[in-house]
Amino acid sequence: MSEFLTMEEFLGMNTQVDAKGEWEWKRKGVKLPIRAVPGDVYYKARKAALKVSVTGKKSKAERKVEFDDLRFKAEIIIAGIDTDRTNFRIDSQQALAKYGKLAAYEVVPCIFPSPKELDDLYDAIAEISDFADDEEAEEEVKN
Repeated sequence: MSEFLTMEEFLGMNTQVDAKGEWEWKRKGVKLPIRAVPGDVYYKARKAALKVSVTGKKSKAERKVEFDDLRFKAEIIIAGIDTDRTNFRIDSQQALAKYGKLAAYEVVPCIFPSPKELDDLYDAIAEISDFADDEEAEEEVKN
């Protein structure tokens, strides 16, 4: 093996994150199998949570960017449920029909109505996905 990474070594690497874990849903007394969320899914979730709106006319137009934190967390939770180890799927037609929603991210707050539960599940997925530290540093910069 050389001192630096070679293309052959890179192509032979498994770049997928396979971290798995469990989250205890205390209120229901069950465990949910969770898995790490890959980077591409993380960035798609961040992009989906951004809302850009333009107000005003051409010369005085203002662009307003809002970040929907709940949608972002919901997208990560949906991707973080390990469907290889359970048949529980938030994005299933049965779950959407039960709550009368059209999109899976709208169902997440219905299933986990307590903000603490939702945040705890998101934090557990973020921890095994290894992007929790990045967001904490980002929050510190904002403050």
